[in-house]
Amino acid sequence: MAVAAVLAAVSGEVSALSVATTATTWARLIQGAWVAPLLAGICGLNAWALWQVLRGPALPRAEGSPRGVVWLRRLLYAGVAGDLVLWELVEELSNTVEYVASLALWVATLILLARVVSGVSARFRAITLALGLIGTLTPALLFLLDSPGFRVFSLWSLANLGWTVMTLVGQRRDGRWSGATINIGRIALAASLAFPVLGLVFESRWLLFDGSLLVVNALGVFTTVWLARTAHELAGPAGVPATETTSRSAAGREPRLLVTVALVLPLVVVGAEEGARFGFTGLDEGCRERIRSYADTRPQDRRRSFLCLARDDGHAGTAMFPGNLPEQRILAHGEELCAVPGAEERQALLRRAGGSATTDELGDALEFLCPGVIARQRADQAREQAREEAEQERELAAWKAEMNARCADPWPKPRARRQGTAAYLLFEGGGYYISDDRDSVEGPAGDVFEAIDDGFIDAAGSSAAITTYGENEAMCLTVKAFGTAPPLRLKGWDKVVEVGLLSRSGRLVVPPYPEGGDSGAIGPLPSLAVDGPGRYRMRVYARELEWDEDDPEAPAEEHLIVVYPGRSTKKVVHRPWR
Repeated sequence: MAVAAVLAAVSGEVSALSVATTATTWARLIQGAWVAPLLAGICGLNAWALWQVLRGPALPRAEGSPRGVVWLRRLLYAGVAGDLVLWELVEELSNTVEYVASLALWVATLILLARVVSGVSARFRAITLALGLIGTLTPALLFLLDSPGFRVFSLWSLANLGWTVMTLVGQRRDGRWSGATINIGRIALAASLAFPVLGLVFESRWLLFDGSLLVVNALGVFTTVWLARTAHELAGPAGVPATETTSRSAAGREPRLLVTVALVLPLVVVGAEEGARFGFTGLDEGCRERIRSYADTRPQDRRRSFLCLARDDGHAGTAMFPGNLPEQRILAHGEELCAVPGAEERQALLRRAGGSATTDELGDALEFLCPGVIARQRADQAREQAREEAEQERELAAWKAEMNARCADPWPKPRARRQGTAAYLLFEGGGYYISDDRDSVEGPAGDVFEAIDDGFIDAAGSSAAITTYGENEAMCLTVKAFGTAPPLRLKGWDKVVEVGLLSRSGRLVVPPYPEGGDSGAIGPLPSLAVDGPGRYRMRVYARELEWDEDDPEAPAEEHLIVVYPGRSTKKVVHRPWR
């Protein structure tokens, strides 16, 4: 700033002050490859604007200028001073004072400008003044309305547009204003029309910082320059166009030197900031519980929801981003994460930023910044999960078919009313149950520990527990249900025991795999209560099988269960266990 002040004082050019001031204010606040050309353009534009405001035209002052012209120039200069610095100082004291003062100043300027412009009809002046007052006073109406409608905004915009166009037409017909001044006014008009488009462009993910504020503020200098040049060229006589000149007299340098010193001294006293100030607004406790879905969240609240999820402790008890990161940086990281194509790459980028979160937590947060990206990611995840589940189902079906193929009916000749053969997977400790799985009546039931004490089987009520030779392996199980007692077949079996069971619901079944844990019949087996509810006799056959060296996973045990109607509850041991 000291070097800039010296250059400005020696050369008489205030552009050096503009460049230095703009660069020191924004250079450390914005990051990105686009910053350098953007700042360079803004610095040059500001320098040109200050030069246009402070230099003034080399025009002889018209003798006997009307009082209205004199006061209009004063009001225009006051408005330009307000745009440059005055309103910022007043706003520090009171927003209301700043608003009322600027409104009163501009209303007076509109009235005098409509009276001073010559070469147009009285009706033209009246319409121009009416449009200017509507465009000026409509914002005051907006402050009084809680929810101003679209018509109010349209009235405001159209009135401002109409006033600007008619004022430029009046300046051209008047003759005091140069073509350059009128062209700058046209540029200011075009810039005001471009503000909404620029807002949409810069609010997109093209820039990680809020670049729309910089560009809109930069284009606003055209209006300031237009008003300043309008005041400058009012000094000339009416009907004589102002001319551009680059001549500078020695007398003109002295005021600029005084202005330079007046601008630099406060900056020397205040000094420069040590660093950019970032926002740490903090979050209300429990904000996560108040977050709605993306569809139910207002657009203006979506970034706030993202910051809540990024700041708040997740399910793991830690925040997604470090607590010392300002919100601007977190939002910038969020935009970068949205641009990464895959979930794994997104996690890697999050770790480089010093954060951590599960894939689901990160997706829930980023949904408020880039819903389309997260929707595609979730769709891809759903397709991948469905593919994996289908593959698991195919593998499980193939495994079941392979296991069941190792088992065959050991008693094929007598055809039962219901029968089935399947591999049965044994869990830790071995053993299995056969029961009425729909019996809700509490009462005695078979117990596997009693069966172990007995050595083979324990039956009571509507269930029975049967022990096995092995555990954590598969065995072959065949079930057959007859209408009457089948012949007793003992040859080839190690154990044969018969007990009584009760079926209250009309079902007696073996549990299927994997019901109740990692055990059960791998293939479908029927209910053995062929006569519905009632009492049945159950005969259980068991034997060990020879080990097959060619098939180490072949079952080493086989059971046969035969059920038929019978009222006896007595246990009969046909072949005792050894």
